[in-house]
Amino acid sequence: EPEMFIRVIAAFSCMSAAQLGWDTDMKIYLPKSSHPDPVPSYQVNQEDIKGKKGQMLHWVIDVVVNGQVERYVTVRVISAMRSVEICSRATIIYEVIKYNERLVPTEVRLILRDISNNY
Repeated sequence: EPEMFIRVIAAFSCMSAAQLGWDTDMKIYLPKSSHPDPVPSYQVNQEDIKGKKGQMLHWVIDVVVNGQVERYVTVRVISAMRSVEICSRATIIYEVIKYNERLVPTEVRLILRDISNNY
């Protein structure tokens, strides 16, 4: 059914990033690239992340705490057990710092757990 195929493709082209399944609360942070500000991963120039594994990228994550949005940047992945399995909670544990303190040397590190409950 070619008409149905065309409708599906047309519908995809009209959907927002969130409707397509992208997590809009997470952005890639590439301080030494052409995009020093956080950008959604689907807008990143592939040359800026060439050769980097997903766990080695720095992510900016917006978290709502008591009605306020707090922004963190990942330092490293501490644990990614079962994060790529379809039928799991896809838990990833990050070491993070507050985004607005990223340029200030600090010994204070926080832990952020990202969990998916899609099933």
